[in-house]
Amino acid sequence: MAVPVSSLSVAVQGIADFLDGQFGEDVVISTDNPQRAAERVKGGDKHFLNLFTYRVMPSGFHASASAREPFFIRISTLLTPFLSDAQSNVPDADLRILGHAIRVLASSPVVPVSALPGNSADPEDFRSQPHLDYRLQAVLQAPTMEELNHIWTTQGGELAYRLSAAYEFALIPVEPLERQPAAGPITTAIIDTRSRVKPQPEGYNELGVEARAVPLAATTTTKQPPPVDILPVVLFALSGGLASAATIAPAAASTKLAISGLPGSKVSVTVTWTRADTSIEVQSKQSFTIAAVRLDDPAAIVALALDAPQAGDGARITMRPADAGGVEVANAPFANTLTLSVAES
Repeated sequence: MAVPVSSLSVAVQGIADFLDGQFGEDVVISTDNPQRAAERVKGGDKHFLNLFTYRVMPSGFHASASAREPFFIRISTLLTPFLSDAQSNVPDADLRILGHAIRVLASSPVVPVSALPGNSADPEDFRSQPHLDYRLQAVLQAPTMEELNHIWTTQGGELAYRLSAAYEFALIPVEPLERQPAAGPITTAIIDTRSRVKPQPEGYNELGVEARAVPLAATTTTKQPPPVDILPVVLFALSGGLASAATIAPAAASTKLAISGLPGSKVSVTVTWTRADTSIEVQSKQSFTIAAVRLDDPAAIVALALDAPQAGDGARITMRPADAGGVEVANAPFANTLTLSVAES
């Protein structure tokens, strides 16, 4: 009985096949241990680049996976060039081979799925399952010299140390003997948004005559502001566009505002001056009827009269909803505030 393939062997062979496609015919990619690779290269006319897997580690992820789901592992490998005696005319051939392999893996850190062996025709082979989809990431490692020396000294024989590049390939799924069947598709889904009264819990006693209501907050006689349908928005309508701050010339009689809100509703605008001598003056409130819902609509523009602005003055413009008579609604929220400055003469 032949030993069946495993996901580990498929992954390692897929890496070797990918590297083999990046070299010419004078370099053979092998997956042996260093001692066997050194024996195979003797007497031949081709160089070898050997992929030696020397460590298998758990992925560190998928901790809650069951025994019927794939188990993911990482492998540590050494890429080592072995030179043929028949082609010894290039003294740095090992550096060329190893350098090109590093270049390839740096350019393609994720081994393409197409480079891995495809599905098998045998239904018992895990590769025949449609879920097989390997994506192996190659990460260059930096093992200590003690670790590398231990690997080479345990190979036996007269095998000399050779320059190698250590790589980690991850993640490799170890397919279970019996895979967890996939859940069937959802055939019906009901989202119920109707309000329902929860059933009365067992042992719950109804309130009796001795129950007393305790108010959560003290009542107040303060008049609450009436509801406002839409809080208006106001901006300066300048020649260059709309703004929340503007500068006017001294003695300007008015400035243009753009007011948006619920058409037909009224607003009350207040201009509070801070004169150059720091005195405070409040203009009489001005009432306007909103005619547009968009600030960029020409119908939204109104003229706000100004009370003798002088050089160095500044003003704060506030606005509130007003009733049908143009009187601002008491305790109603303010709209946004505008800042007006008077240029120095």
